[in-house]
Amino acid sequence: MSEPSSSSEVTPVIRQRVGAYGVLTREYAGARQLLLTRISPWDYGAGMWTLPGGGIDHGEHPDDGVRREFEEETSLRVHPVRPAVVTSLHVTDYNRAGVLEDFQGIGIVYFVEAEPGQDLDDLQILEQDSSTDAVEWINIDALGKTDRVLTNVAKAALTLLTAAPSAMR
Repeated sequence: MSEPSSSSEVTPVIRQRVGAYGVLTREYAGARQLLLTRISPWDYGAGMWTLPGGGIDHGEHPDDGVRREFEEETSLRVHPVRPAVVTSLHVTDYNRAGVLEDFQGIGIVYFVEAEPGQDLDDLQILEQDSSTDAVEWINIDALGKTDRVLTNVAKAALTLLTAAPSAMR
């Protein structure tokens, strides 16, 4: 985030965002994999890897939000199985426009299942000008050994999956 142009005292703008995210795993070539997306260069958290998902629209149920966001970012249709964890990120910093924000991001993370009959390797970003610029299956065991930087929702999911590998069952 950038610094403001003046040195005067600035009152932060309060902003809260509630998002719904999905944890989708699979067994592939003897390894357990997690589907992750990478945040686009022009969005907050650029280059970080996160779970497919995002902001819930006003009036939208979180179950519907995770379905919509997951399909927009991966082209896969999923249904939520059950909530996995709720995360909260609170930061005060300058956004790209130079506005000081007191920001809280709340993430409702679901275990999800892919609807049958889909090719899980045919991944596409459907949303134009998306906050996502990549989608990949990543070996869970390798996540701690790579230089991929994870968001708080992805870290929470990884903690659940590695602490209790049968958590999806």
